[in-house]
Amino acid sequence: MEDMMKIKVRLMVDSDVAQVVDVENCWDYLNKWGKEGYRNVLRYSYVYHALIAEVRKTGAMTELETPRVVGVAVLALLVDHGELCNLIVPPQYLGKEVGQLLLGQCLEVAQKRALRRIFLEVRQSNCRAIRFYERNGFQIISSRSQYYRDPLEDAWVMERQVATVALRDGCLKT
Repeated sequence: MEDMMKIKVRLMVDSDVAQVVDVENCWDYLNKWGKEGYRNVLRYSYVYHALIAEVRKTGAMTELETPRVVGVAVLALLVDHGELCNLIVPPQYLGKEVGQLLLGQCLEVAQKRALRRIFLEVRQSNCRAIRFYERNGFQIISSRSQYYRDPLEDAWVMERQVATVALRDGCLKT
């Protein structure tokens, strides 16, 4: 009987970068960050919160079996809002809750950091991603002309309010 697989979300570390680039390379139309881009994200961890989703067997793993990166999310932590810079899932893991887990963790981080809103850009032709974000509370608020390259395309700007965390006695209440 085949071992069950479990998806876990955790912070990205430098040793994940090669697999993260492999995930990025699953899609031809993405603006690629490459190894150096993701290493910069890790270098500036006070600005970026970088997460990966990895799949691992639930049974015992041998020394040769390592978890495989099956998704990446990068959230920029700005003064009062966040920017979802990247949320990438390879085609074979679409519809398997990987994106939902990554986005959920990004929303938790935003709430803990008291960010009021999260913004993102998405290709106007990426109907699947637009529906995903709308199901998760994002709304189209504007567009950016010729935002994407290779191929040249406009972007929708989407926004989601983050549930505010009440202050009690000067401390964040979670």
